[in-house]
Amino acid sequence: MLTGAVKAILPLDRLPDQISPQNAIDVVEVRDVKTNGRYLVRGDTNGHFATVLNAGKEWRHRADIIDVNDAEWMITLQGRAAQQVRITDIVPQLEGGKCSSPPGGDLVDAPGQGVTDVVPLEVAIDSPQPTMTSYAKGRKSGEPYFTGPKAKQITLNQNESQAFLIHATSGRGHCRWRYRVHYQVGGGTAEMTLSRAGGKPFELTGELPGIGRYRSVHFPSFTCAGTGSYAPGKWFTQTGAEYARAQRRRNPSPCPQG
Repeated sequence: MLTGAVKAILPLDRLPDQISPQNAIDVVEVRDVKTNGRYLVRGDTNGHFATVLNAGKEWRHRADIIDVNDAEWMITLQGRAAQQVRITDIVPQLEGGKCSSPPGGDLVDAPGQGVTDVVPLEVAIDSPQPTMTSYAKGRKSGEPYFTGPKAKQITLNQNESQAFLIHATSGRGHCRWRYRVHYQVGGGTAEMTLSRAGGKPFELTGELPGIGRYRSVHFPSFTCAGTGSYAPGKWFTQTGAEYARAQRRRNPSPCPQG
């Protein structure tokens, strides 16, 4: 979410009068902060991922995991120029110009056990023209943030940092993208590309049309019903077809035996 400014000191080799407009912004942090929801596991043909889950190992940020339906990224940018930098737009640029069909594989269904924080910026990445909007609780979509009659800007003074969350959603497509950040500084305009660590694109997929089409589904014990079934950190695994049938019978569905 948009936060207050955080002051920092620039090293001597980054003095403002030596900085060009193209280098007026530093990317301090790009961090995946999604903690619950649905995820896709790619390439787990041997079924070892269930062992990883029940061993309590960190799994959400593995390279073979894709966020499903939505993703949340904490992004912190810092101004480097002596003049104020005004960010006028953040525009997603899709690889190949469009999203592809959602891939299959193994689904992890990890709902939260509490209320998640509201995020102020979001983008439907698989829409015909993805646009940053303000998030408004209780509404399906907010007003455009950087464009339209209520357009806003993000300003960065010298040595000032600004952190915010971008909540991306996809209902239909498998999308890979980077953000193009448009800004003004020193009377001119410039752009920069915003990627994940190592220059990797952001990635998100919608669900397959029917949960039964996934090879398997991993889910925590607190989401199903059964005497003595709940144990912190315990996960169950069913085939996609089994999970779909169980969900149709009861809510919550009975926990698998064993």
